[in-house]
Amino acid sequence: MLRFLIHPIQHNQDFEVECHAPVFDFREVTDSGGHREMRYVIQSKVVLGENAWPIELTLTNRDTMRFRMLLGRRAMEHRFVVDPGASYINGKLRPRKLYGL
Repeated sequence: MLRFLIHPIQHNQDFEVECHAPVFDFREVTDSGGHREMRYVIQSKVVLGENAWPIELTLTNRDTMRFRMLLGRRAMEHRFVVDPGASYINGKLRPRKLYGL
């Protein structure tokens, strides 16, 4: 079992949400810069618009990155066609409103 903290609001390190999930796997992952690291893998459900499905997530610290989470091609395969020229087709999530801040 894993216990990990997430910072769901960009640029806010003070607000944390504690999460728990069973360990699904522990594997080596290569990032876009070619760096390799061992990461825990959990299973979770992703919701996009009115669609929901199970995916695997690898856990790493992305606090300094522009995006806190990336959806890879395996998480998206056979579900959607991606339009790189479009943004927020299903609306923009407001984490501050979601967490009552």
